[in-house]
Amino acid sequence: MNSWPRRVFCDTSFFFACLEARDAHHAQAVAWLEQSERRQTAFWTTWEVIGETVTLLRRRSGYDRAQEFIRQVVPALHTAELDGSARQESLEVFLRFAQDKELSLCDCISFVVLTTRLAHTSTATFDKHFQMLGLPILR
Repeated sequence: MNSWPRRVFCDTSFFFACLEARDAHHAQAVAWLEQSERRQTAFWTTWEVIGETVTLLRRRSGYDRAQEFIRQVVPALHTAELDGSARQESLEVFLRFAQDKELSLCDCISFVVLTTRLAHTSTATFDKHFQMLGLPILR
């Protein structure tokens, strides 16, 4: 990608790497974050990713880090809302692909959002499943 995108979909692995210095992808996540701030990139995600991130931070980094995410990051995010048909499609994607690809339901929801509402939006992620699903990854 020649120019930095104006809109990026953020996955749990990106949020976690930004907030957890011990994560193997921390430096890259912070670099993406700094580039995005310079370019005034809009960060998009889903409530499912937010929930997964809070849970992961709480379990691996502690309550204070999860609280930091809720208070400082979540208010700045744009959330893609899912209607009933998108939720049903996410379940169908899970049933079709999750066994072979070991996808989470949250990954399937993100897939539906990224192939419909936010089509052609790059994803800030370190999760191999996004690439396996053929979704555009931030580089």
